[in-house]
Amino acid sequence: MFRTLRKPFSINKVCLIVIVFLFYLPSYADETVVARVNGAAITSRDIEEEIDRLIPRITFHRNVSEEKRKNFRGRALEELINRELQYQDAITEGLKADEEQVKNQMEQFKNRYKSREGYEEALKKMGITENELRARIEKDLLLKTAISKIVIQPAQMSEEALKEYYDKNPNKFKKPESVRLRLISTKDEEKAKEILNRIKAGEDFTELASKMSEDVYRIKGGDIGYIHKGRIIPEIEDVAFKLEVGQVSNLIKAGENWSIVKVEDKKPEQQMSFEEIKERLKKELEARRAKEIMDKWISDLRAKAKIEILPIETGAPAK
Repeated sequence: MFRTLRKPFSINKVCLIVIVFLFYLPSYADETVVARVNGAAITSRDIEEEIDRLIPRITFHRNVSEEKRKNFRGRALEELINRELQYQDAITEGLKADEEQVKNQMEQFKNRYKSREGYEEALKKMGITENELRARIEKDLLLKTAISKIVIQPAQMSEEALKEYYDKNPNKFKKPESVRLRLISTKDEEKAKEILNRIKAGEDFTELASKMSEDVYRIKGGDIGYIHKGRIIPEIEDVAFKLEVGQVSNLIKAGENWSIVKVEDKKPEQQMSFEEIKERLKKELEARRAKEIMDKWISDLRAKAKIEILPIETGAPAK
């Protein structure tokens, strides 16, 4: 009945924060080098661990088949290359991970185990040493610091800048004309005709919707709330926006259903105030700016980097 709308762009969709993925690190023995980024090696093991990061974020499942894992390898390699370039840039800029945060993350990891022996056994299963674990934590936290300084902070917008954008783009902040509808629908044309005749004879639309409609809105007496254009199928939309408040439509053929609508209320197009949209606008514009800054940062780093991609079959052993 209703169209699926795209969700508004969210800063959560932008890869701005590197997730510290330390509490689930399976052991991958293959250390074959598959790429080098300014000389820094990326191994098959790195690829597999990055796939383990990606899968829950993209599929909302932790485990997928080996065949499906292959589909993530290209993206995993790109993510690793970008992250290595960002890390190298952070080092060049003289940025450092917060030592207190490194210490806290190490403690959190250790506290997951009841004994020192259990902790050491976990490291052994993951195939890393304590120093390597600390290095991973430091790298992730340094990346967070770099992204905050280079991307997130410059993307922040003042209220004055937001207001200026609002004033220059008033047409973007209008609530469209909307109607509040009650709906009765059925696949049976004869039943629909009977319902319409009973409405015309004076029976209550809400009661008939509750008793005779065949859609989920019957439990609300057919009330589907306020709808603006583009949110309901065209056959119903075309009729609904031409009716006056209190009017009932004739039969409407929409897909497999025969429908009848009643207009309960109408709201004209309205200009939203700056205060109404300020917080949403701030999130959207900052997310957009952050993505632009992030994309340019990565593009600039790649333009001057030496990136070698080695076929897995001819990859070199890691040194």
